[in-house]
Order: sequence, then structure tokens, then C-alpha cells
Amino acid sequence: MIAQRFRACALAELGDAEWQQAFLDAKRGIGGRDRGLLGLEFAYSLIRTGHEAAARDVLAQAATDLRGDANLLTLALANLGISCLRLGELVEAEHSLRQAVKVGQHPEGRLYLSTAWRGLGGLYLRLGQFARAAHAYEMAQVKAETPDDRSKAMRSAAWVAQRQGRLNDAMILLHEVFQHDRVADGQPHPAYADLAVLRLLASDLKGAAQALVLVPAGSLEDRWRAGVVQAELRRLGFQEGGSQTDIDEELRALNCSAVWAQQEADIFPKLFALLGIRAQRPTWEAVVYADGPVRVMMNGSLLPLKATRPAAALLALLLLNGNRVSSERALDAISLRGATPRARRQELSRAIQELRVALGWREALSAEQGVIALSPEVDWQPLVLPPPERAETFCEGRYDRWILEWRDEQQQLNFSAFT
Repeated sequence: MIAQRFRACALAELGDAEWQQAFLDAKRGIGGRDRGLLGLEFAYSLIRTGHEAAARDVLAQAATDLRGDANLLTLALANLGISCLRLGELVEAEHSLRQAVKVGQHPEGRLYLSTAWRGLGGLYLRLGQFARAAHAYEMAQVKAETPDDRSKAMRSAAWVAQRQGRLNDAMILLHEVFQHDRVADGQPHPAYADLAVLRLLASDLKGAAQALVLVPAGSLEDRWRAGVVQAELRRLGFQEGGSQTDIDEELRALNCSAVWAQQEADIFPKLFALLGIRAQRPTWEAVVYADGPVRVMMNGSLLPLKATRPAAALLALLLLNGNRVSSERALDAISLRGATPRARRQELSRAIQELRVALGWREALSAEQGVIALSPEVDWQPLVLPPPERAETFCEGRYDRWILEWRDEQQQLNFSAFT
């Protein structure tokens, strides 16, 4: 089995026409962890050769085969999520990546936890949820088990900082990457592709061109990014060959994926307009349902908020009060454990932290100067309420004083309407 596996991997690296069949032959007669491990390698080769949909299927089987190995299961689920992301299956991508994070939190699964968090960061970046992406990349750094994982997470964090318009922070992070990786002056490194973008955005055209020289062959996306910077330098007249026809041909020759090109068009709108590509940054929308147990949908994905916890009551209270309430109002309204005011304040702090975790980043909820408020970065839709005749289902599972008062008020209004 091992010999067949190595043979399949070698044929894939060599680009032999029979490499896929070699993997299928190697799978015969094996199961469990061995088949799962082979599936990971098969999927890697499929992705590298542009067979993303086939890789997704192989990774789904690998995730089933690897249920007894937390480390490899975390990797399989993370790669499955990233594959779904590339295919545009965003809800499925988030589901798999969250599963990967959950499995990776076990001590025996932590080796690939950073990969799972980076996958989530990529998803949120795709959705235009930059604050959530920044948090995910921060977690990827914290959970990194190897220097390479940490370097990749730092680089990703720099990228999202750039997308947030924090160019100085992004540059600092990239130079930390160079320091972390002990990159000597003039030594090629993939992060120079990102530095070239930053310098270009800062109007340092000469510096951008110098950074391009230090970008190694590297990954496909690094080559795309370097090519885009090169084309933009031509469009700006800094380098020769700046006619629209030349630039158009240069961009098309890169053969960027449609998803990646959409993201880059947000950074270089005039350049990608030459290809007829215009950025469409999605609205960051959240809908909270209180017609039954409280649940939160963010861009179509259900968030992991427990409806019976004080955090759920706090979220509903915030949305019914213009997205902000005083701490005193929250303490008075929400049922919190604790016999003393200090104990209740501590319980409220725990509810705030729990809500931040469920929403996906620390700044989702601010608690400063006696006021609790939801992040203005999100388009919070009006709280979905039950009709008066079903008022008793409001925030079902919670019995806070303000919730009981709301139910009674609605029931009285409903009764009055029929008398």
C-alpha cells in the first residue's frame, strides 16, 4: 500500500497522464485512516491541477475515514472548507471550517487548528467581513504550532489590515514576517508580493517594482498578485508596455480565478475595469430571530448562539433598543446568576464575552463607559418578532423580566384588538 501511495504521489508530481488512476488503484483494498491519508494526498494533487470539484468529493470521504484521528480530521475538514470556498459554496465552507476548529480544539487535534482558522479568515475576507477575518487570522497566529503556520497567519493578518485601509499596520506586520522568517536583505520571499501591493497603494511605484524582483516562483496566488502589480505599474506609466491592449493581454495571460479577480478588483478597480471586472463587496448583514428561540443568521449562516443563555437575551435587548443599552439597564432587565451586585456584573461580563465569541470577533460588542453596543460595521436588521397572537414564543426559553413584560404587553394589545 505504501509503495502504491508513493508511486501515485510521484506520478502526480511528474504530471504523468496516469497519476489519477494510480491513486484510484492505491485506494483499492484499504480503508479507515490509511484511505483517509491517501485521500488527503489525492485531493492535494487534484487541487494543484485545477480539479477542485473532484477534490471536494475526495476530501469529504477522507473526513469520514479520519474520524479516529483528530489531527488529520482537522486538516481534512479545513481543506474541505477551503475547497468549498474556492467553489463558491460559502455556507458549506463555513460549516466545514467551523467543524475543523471544533475538532482542532481538542489537545490531540491542535496541529492543524491554525490552518482551520486561516480558512475561516479567508471566508470572512471573501464576504467582506474584515473584522471577523482579522480575528480569525489573530487566532491562527495564537494557535500556530509551527513557524511556517505562524508566518502564513501573520501574512494573512497583514492582508486583511490592508483591506481595512490600515496600510501602516499591514507594512509593520509584513516586516515582522521577514524578521520571523529571518529573511536577509535582498533574499527572495513570497511576502514581497504583498509588500509590492502596499507600496503601490502608498504611491511608492519604485519601491513596488523593487519588491517584485524579490518575489519567488512560489504559489499560484503569489504569481497572480505579482502579475497584477506589474500590470498596474504599466497602467500608471511607470514601466513600458502600458497600452490598454498590452495590459489587457498581460492580465488575461495570468488566468486568475474569477473569485480571486473579484477580490483584487476591490483594490485595483481601474486596472480590472479593463477586463470588465468590477468589485461587488457584499453587504455584511445580520438577522436575529426572536419568534421562538433566539437565533442569529449572518449572511445566510446560523451562528452558534445558545438561545437559553443570557447572551441571547442581551442580543435581543440590544436590537430592541437601537443596538445599544446601558449596563445598568442590562443588569436590571436580564436574569443573571449572583447574590450580590458584583457577582451579577461579572455574570453580565461573561454574557458579553459569550456573545462576542458567537458573533465571531471581540469588537462585535463594545462595553465602554457604562454602555453596551453592537458593532456599526454590521447591517443589523430589525429584530424579527412573533405576531401578537403568538407573543408567548418571544425569545422562547428565556424568562427575563423584560421578556415577560413584552409578552404580556403584546398579549394585552392583541386582546384589546378583539374587544
